[in-house]
Amino acid sequence: MQLFKFSILFLLLNLNINAMNMFSDMDCIQGSFDAVVEHKAAPFGLSKNILTVSKNDCSISISHSKLKFMKNNWNIDVCRAPVHIKKDEGGVNVIKRGNGCKEGSSDFCKELSMIEKILQDDGLIFATGEKENISSDHGKIYCAYLLTKKYLREGIVFNRGRQYEGVLSPVKVKMNTSNVMSDVKEANEPSEVSKPLEDGPADF
Repeated sequence: MQLFKFSILFLLLNLNINAMNMFSDMDCIQGSFDAVVEHKAAPFGLSKNILTVSKNDCSISISHSKLKFMKNNWNIDVCRAPVHIKKDEGGVNVIKRGNGCKEGSSDFCKELSMIEKILQDDGLIFATGEKENISSDHGKIYCAYLLTKKYLREGIVFNRGRQYEGVLSPVKVKMNTSNVMSDVKEANEPSEVSKPLEDGPADF
């Protein structure tokens, strides 16, 4: 029982530390950065998959090249309605969200799936650093991934000048460690105080 209580305490403390180290919604929304992630492409590793993510205020530019000749470029403004994707195909092709992706597979849904797959497979998996640190490539890609997911998939349009908390990631865990320690201490104390034996009639 004592081991169980301390295990819970250890878990809560770890959750609290990890939450406190995670970048805030505003760090991500207001941040400006560039991140480049490269890795060797299958099947022979003779070429590279290159993902470039640039963020400036609300605008996110995503460029991806595969096998040197397969290239995609998207621009997403998470503060602009209606929700849409600008795809550079020599000219700019605007793809609007419409009813989202619950009602079939539209052009928008196909582009959204491709963007999410590229950010995950060529970004989050191969980027260096920790996702909680927005100064690292991993943190930058994770920030862009969270923003595009909220904007494109959920249809949330962000507003400049507004403060956000708990929209991109859960609100930081707050806990009083002294209360937890007190609960553990109480759990380890005997529930009943043993009373001294009183004189009584003999059993023989």
